[in-house]
This record gives sequence, structure tokens and C-alpha cells, in this order.
Amino acid sequence: MSIHNESENDMEKVSIITPCFNTEIYLTETYECLKKQTYSEWEWIVVDDCSTDNSFTILKDICQKDSRVKVYKNEFNSGAAITRNNCLNKATGAYLAFLDCDDVWIAEKLDKQVIFINETKADFIFSNYEMIDAKGNFIKKMKTPDIVTASDLLKYNPFATSSVFIRRSAVEIYNIRFLEHLKRRQDYIFWYDVIKANSSAVGMKDFLSKYRQVGASSLSSNKTKMAVIQWGMYRDEFKLGLIPSLYYFFHYAINGIKKYFFK
Repeated sequence: MSIHNESENDMEKVSIITPCFNTEIYLTETYECLKKQTYSEWEWIVVDDCSTDNSFTILKDICQKDSRVKVYKNEFNSGAAITRNNCLNKATGAYLAFLDCDDVWIAEKLDKQVIFINETKADFIFSNYEMIDAKGNFIKKMKTPDIVTASDLLKYNPFATSSVFIRRSAVEIYNIRFLEHLKRRQDYIFWYDVIKANSSAVGMKDFLSKYRQVGASSLSSNKTKMAVIQWGMYRDEFKLGLIPSLYYFFHYAINGIKKYFFK
């Protein structure tokens, strides 16, 4: 039963955005967490980026059993930004939620976020989250700030993609999309653009999602490479001068150390 106060007919739809590439081992678990959502008015928009495993076959099977699941496939392998944009272009809901194929949500996630975004009148909200390993074992809890501004985001990205919840109007009115020329960190720039165009992002104290940290050799675990990418963001995407770049990079480094090396 939903914890939401409105009747099911009055529920506003949530469009769940999921890019997919070679994640067959997680897809069933990901879908199961959606089936368990206490908020039932959602559509799961999944675009497969020409997976070479059985991901697309699994998704088609799920789609045939649940009309809320909308599955598409890119004509050719295009990368995360184009794939996410293809998802966004198919969205019809009042809200946007983002769920990577290897992450999971607790059952009340959508219910609580719909209530919170309407209570706060915010355009962009997010929640605390847990980090888990490849097998789903708990690593640690990640607590996030109460408020995040665009300037704050230059110092530190506190968001797990799967914890973010946004009014679709806040994206569409400014025609904000993921930057397709970027191979990495498109989500980070997208969050920045949405917050800058609207207002600050508001955090929830609830732990509503689980972010899966996969492999010690994964990009998210390669801190040196990520630092180089972050520096390039300051100079090439945000067009910051040397001194502002150094200022924000210092905060980025300190916050990164706190995030990954302190529980």
C-alpha cells in the first residue's frame, strides 16, 4: 500500500531514466526494486546502448510483462550522455528519477520523494544513500548536505545519481540535456545546469538508494584519473580561470578524501 495521501488516479507520474550497457547480471534485481515501490504511478524508460551481453533480451522480456516498462535501443553504441538524452526525450512524467542499472532503491523511495518535493516546493531534491559492493554487501552510509547550490557543486558532488529526483518542468523549460561531447561526468554537469537554472537542491535525511561500487579498477575508483577529469571540467566546461579552478579543486580534493577514506 502506498504511503502517499492522494488516490492512485491523482498520482503524478514519475519517469525513471536508465541507460543500459552490458549489465545483465543486475537488471532483474533493479526491476524487482521498482516492482516493490509503494508509489505505483511510474514509467521505467530504459535505452540499451547496443549491449553485447543479454541485457536487451532481458529488458524485452520484462517489458512484455509490465506495461510501465518502456525499452528502446540505440542504433549504434553512443555513450552514456546520448543514451540518457534518448531516455529523457521519451519521458512523459511530472518528475524525473534516475536509476543506473547496477543500483537499487528501497521500496518507499518514490513515495517519500514525491511527498518531499511537494512539501518543499523544490525543483531538485536528493537523499542520503548507502554504498554497496558488487555483490550487494554494505560498505558504508553516505550522508549528504541539507542544501546544495551551483557553487557548492563546484567544490563537491554529493549526489548519487540514483538518489536524485527532479521536476521535469525544471529541465524542459530550459531545454537542459546531458552534454553529448563528454565521455565522463555528464551527470555532474547536468546537475549543475539544472540547479543553476532553477534554485538550490534540497536534501532528505532518508537513506533511499544504494550505490554499487563495482571493482577496484573501475573509473569511479581511479581517483587520479577522476582528479584529472575534474580539473578539465573547471577549465573547459565551467570556463574558470586558474585561481578559481585551484580554489574549487582544493575543496574537491579534500571532500574526495573525506568521502572515500573516512567512514
